[in-house]
Amino acid sequence: MIRGDTVVGAIGGLATGYVLWLVTISIAGDNATAGRWGPLVLVLSAALAICGAVWGWRMRRRGKHLWAAFAFDLPILPVVLTLAVLADVYL
Repeated sequence: MIRGDTVVGAIGGLATGYVLWLVTISIAGDNATAGRWGPLVLVLSAALAICGAVWGWRMRRRGKHLWAAFAFDLPILPVVLTLAVLADVYL
């Protein structure tokens, strides 16, 4: 059964991940240099995914479902969007 706080945490995690990705690519530069900064952003996104999974697992074990959903959803958009940018650049 999906609880209301879980949905709120999931939406918050997605929104925060998107904003973090926007900030990162804004700092990295324009799209002309995407081939140079894209792999670095992907590595940072993968590190965020690992940390988010560990944090989410710990929060879930403690029964904090809102924070667990937030942590699990936080890295989804940064990883997907960075892969999309790299696919556009290299394929």
